Amino acid sequence: MERQTERLLERVQREIEEAAADLGRTEAAEFFGELADGAYARSEALLVDDEPEMQDYDEEETY
Repeated sequence: MERQTERLLERVQREIEEAAADLGRTEAAEFFGELADGAYARSEALLVDDEPEMQDYDEEETY
């Protein structure tokens, strides 16, 4: 990860922790769980190829 990206991540993490500081334990756990789910979904979406390679079944070899 590039240094600029690391600094951005650190800043955002601090902001989120400060924003959630007043939440109760259960509410904070739910909040961070939802945040993690959203981050994971976004990460996966970014890793999906925009145009997946089409498979040519006619040219596949059979073993």
